Amino acid sequence: MLKTRRLILRFLFPAVLGVFVFCNGNAAPPTIKPHIVGTIPHDSTAFTQGIFFDRGKLYESDGLYGNSRICVLDAQNGALIKAVPLDSRVFAEGCAKMGNAIVQISWREETAFSWSLADLTPGPVCIYSGQGWGLTSDEKYFYMSDGSDTIFVRNPSFTLERKIPVTLAGKPVRNLNELELVRGTLYANVWFSDSILEINPGNGHVTRIIDCSELVKRENPQSSDFVLNGIAYNNKTGKFYLTGKKWKTIFIVDIAK
Repeated sequence: MLKTRRLILRFLFPAVLGVFVFCNGNAAPPTIKPHIVGTIPHDSTAFTQGIFFDRGKLYESDGLYGNSRICVLDAQNGALIKAVPLDSRVFAEGCAKMGNAIVQISWREETAFSWSLADLTPGPVCIYSGQGWGLTSDEKYFYMSDGSDTIFVRNPSFTLERKIPVTLAGKPVRNLNELELVRGTLYANVWFSDSILEINPGNGHVTRIIDCSELVKRENPQSSDFVLNGIAYNNKTGKFYLTGKKWKTIFIVDIAK
C-alpha cells in the first residue's frame, strides 16, 4: 500500500501543478530549470535527509533506523571527512547550522540533536512536538517542515514562534521536505516530486517552481524511494548543491535569480 501511495504521489504532483496553472484563478508561478555546472561523487548508500554548505564542507544528515548519522564531506570531491552514527532507535531527518553547532532533527522521536561544527562532538538536545522532516536556519530562527503544507519557525530552543502556510497559486502544498534558506528565500523539496519550490517566507507563496527532472534523469535512481532531497548553497560562489536519497551524485547548479 505504501509503495502504491508513493507511486501515485510521484506521478500526481506534476499533474497537480498543471491544474494550478490552467484552472486556478490565482496567477501561477513561473517554472525554471537549474543549469548544471559540475558534479561530485556522493555515497549511494546514504539516505540523504538534509545538507548544508559551510566553509568548503558539506554537512549531511542521513536517515533510516539503524543507519542514521551526521557526516562531513569535502565539497570539492565529495570525500567523507567524518561521520558519527546515531542511536539505532533514531530516524534522522534534516540538519542546519546555528552558530558553531549543527542541529539535526528526527522523524518521530521529537528530538533535535546538536553537534559541534568543528569536530562533531555531541551537544545539548531539544525536545519538540510532532514530526521532523526538513530544517534550515537564518542563524536566528530555525525553519522546519513536517511533511504538511506548513513551515514552522522555531527559536534556538525549538519553541514555536510562528507558522508559515505554503500555497501554490492559492492552494496548499503538502509534503514539504528538505529546506534551504538563501538570500531571504526558502527553497523546499517536495516529497516524491522532481521539483524544488521557491517560497516567500513572509507570506508562504510559492514564487517559482524549479524543475529538476533533468538531474533525476541523469542520476537514474534505482528505486522510486530514492527521491530528490538535498539542497545546499555556497554563498561565495552562488552555486547550489542538489542531491537525493541514495544518489551517487551531487549536482552543482546555477539557479537564475
